[in-house]
Amino acid sequence: MKKHLVTSVLAFCLTAFSVPSAFAQDQITYKDEILSMQPDLTSAELLSSVQAIAKNTGATEDALLKKIYEELKHDQTKSKEEKQQSGKVGTMGSSGGTVSVGPSSKGNFYYTASQTAYMNHGHVGMYYSSDVIVESVPETGVRTISTTLRKVDQGDAQVKSVTTSSSNRDNAANWAFSRVGIDAYSYNFVTNRSTSHIGDKNCSKLVWSAYKLNGNLDLDVDGGLGVYPRDVRDAPGTQLVRNI
Repeated sequence: MKKHLVTSVLAFCLTAFSVPSAFAQDQITYKDEILSMQPDLTSAELLSSVQAIAKNTGATEDALLKKIYEELKHDQTKSKEEKQQSGKVGTMGSSGGTVSVGPSSKGNFYYTASQTAYMNHGHVGMYYSSDVIVESVPETGVRTISTTLRKVDQGDAQVKSVTTSSSNRDNAANWAFSRVGIDAYSYNFVTNRSTSHIGDKNCSKLVWSAYKLNGNLDLDVDGGLGVYPRDVRDAPGTQLVRNI
């Protein structure tokens, strides 16, 4: 009897400490899936941001990783639908394409489908003036480029306005311009709503921060952990100016 009890206890201990919990397995799976879709995002950066959000919100890290994964998959679905409709996807940050983005009013923004070799989140940039775009791209971070040189593929791009006061639009564009040559690029789309407004940022973070700080507007269609270019494009309070 005593020998049987010792054997049972030993078996329990081996099981408890050698087999990962379902929680740990899920966490590892979600983390790995996220990193496979965002290869330039390091594991350390992902986990650090998730831990900070968990601490501030009380949500579990596993729940946050699951939500990030679901948001990425949803954006991936939008990407596939977009590609089926237009059949063309440009390169993020490049000035490729066949048609100039063209002029528009200060504070408006443009959206175009775009991708790197592994990522297709689309791309957004803001009009600093009628003929100058301010945007964040991988090669340089926040930069300006003329609307003539900024080219996109016809049929997958559009210009949109933000429904707010002219002072908010002007101030948002001025703030974005103030980051030129200062803020480098960040590949962290997945938790960029909670990262600092100052510092490395991607294209959607630039436009989102500009209006969040100037008008307290939330240009994010779903209010998730990450704000992606399509989230900005589809946000409430934005109106189509023209298709390109």
